[in-house]
This record gives sequence, C-alpha cells and structure tokens, in this order.
Amino acid sequence: MHRRRTPILSIVTLLSICLTAAAAVSQTKSTTTSPSKKSTPVAARTIPAIKCTDPDSMAACKSFKQLVEARDKGLLDSLTGRDSQERHFAYVCPLPKEDVFKIVEFDEPLPTEFRPYSPPDKANGREWILKLSAFPSGKAKSYVERTQLMDAGEKWFNDHNDFSGYSIGTVFVESWENGIMANYVSDEGKWRLPFFQGHVLSKEEATFESAHEWLEHFNKDNDGKLAAADNRTLPRILIGDNSVYVNYRFENRSNAFTDYTLSIQRSTGRFTESFVATGLDPFEKSGTCMVFKY
Repeated sequence: MHRRRTPILSIVTLLSICLTAAAAVSQTKSTTTSPSKKSTPVAARTIPAIKCTDPDSMAACKSFKQLVEARDKGLLDSLTGRDSQERHFAYVCPLPKEDVFKIVEFDEPLPTEFRPYSPPDKANGREWILKLSAFPSGKAKSYVERTQLMDAGEKWFNDHNDFSGYSIGTVFVESWENGIMANYVSDEGKWRLPFFQGHVLSKEEATFESAHEWLEHFNKDNDGKLAAADNRTLPRILIGDNSVYVNYRFENRSNAFTDYTLSIQRSTGRFTESFVATGLDPFEKSGTCMVFKY
C-alpha cells in the first residue's frame, strides 16, 4: 500500500528549491554530516548501511534492513523524499520486542520558501482554498458536516499573523508490521517562520502545525463550533526544532478506539509512544529512532 505524496506548497505559489544536504544514520544514535556546499541531484540521495545492534528492537530493525537491501520502492521513497527538492526528514522508530516500526517523514521548507500571508483572489479564492485544504467536503455524510468542513478549511487557511511567513506541507506517519506497510495516516498543515524588522527572515527555526491540531484548538476555544468537521482518526501533528509530536485514534480489536501518541526528540532520535483505551490500563513503549536527513 503506497500513497501519493502531496508536495509542499507556498501559501501563494509552488516553489522548487535545490537539494542541499545529506546525512548518515545508525540504529542507536542519530548522526549527521555537514551539508554539501554544492547542489546535489535528488538521484544521488543514498541510504547508509543499516546496523542492527540493539537486542530489544532486533526483529523490527532486521525487517527494516531487509526492505532497504531489497530496494523496496515505497520504503526508499519515504526515507529519501522521492523527487522532493526540499530538505527531507524521516524518523524510523523500531518498537521493542515486536516486528513493528513507525516512520514519520516530511519535507521541511527552506527559509526562501516562506511567504507572508496573502488573501486568495475573491473570484475563485474559496474554491482554491477547498482544493488545497485538509478538510475536503466531498465525502461528508450530512449537510451540517459538509458546511462545517468548508468553513473549517477557509478559517484554517486564513488564520495567520502579519509577523510570520508560511508554507503549506504534509506529514506522513506509516506503520510497518512484519515487513509490510500495514497503514498510514497523514495531515496537511502550515510551516511557520517568524519575521522581524518588517519582512526580514528571523533566525528562529520553522515550526509545523497540522490542520487537525489547529482544528482541535479552535473547537476548544469556540465551544465546539466546528466539531462535526473533526475526524479524530486523522493525526494532530506538531514539529519544532526540538521535537515531533503525533496523536490520533484508531479502532482496536475490541471495536473501540485507542488514543495513540508518538513523541520524538529530534536531536537524539529517542521516542516514546503511549496507548490509552477505555477499559484498559494505559501503557508506553520507548526506544531510539534512526534519523535520515537529506
């Protein structure tokens, strides 16, 4: 099962930036190399040798290594970003004592890709927003849901401040079990980079907030005004310079829902995932992700 990648888009225009970085990785400690001073073609992105040394995550690591050595196209695309021209990051997190690993992967826009908010053209702006939006209304089950999805898409897109630049992108979260991609979730969202002194780029790191993370906070602040538009099986995602946060619900074997949270420390690759379900004791797992940077 593979998915079509949604490229990172500027708030106003599509942008294409040359690749500038490459990196190496090991299972137990994330390592990086200095960016090349010369632009490197996407085809040159390579994956270093995978070493499975941690006995707790040995089963998951071996499955991952087997897929890499077999040149599995879906996996390699997730790790390297396919034909992406932005900076690509992939966190491969093998679970302890299971043949399961998670992948969180995304393109991070370069500073030159951020643009101040610009309102859509009045003639076709709403139609353009809805095509781009993370809240498609085509499969709505009721008039209320459809109306709220349309309203959520417009409010999400137009929410901004005048002291930041924005770029829109998508983050993917994959679950691989026994060497097979079992499922994935994704959400569109906004990368934000603060400006200072007018529209001069600041030295702060960009941050990402997914559309459904935004919607959850909107509903909390507005008495659930757009509650019908919220789909809790879609992830809430936050990315900063220090951490990655993912939260969503999935249907479990008891036909109930489990609340799942994955937190990754970007500097070390250390991760913790937690599971909370009605009638069951919550539990956690932890380990170290392999970090791929291009």
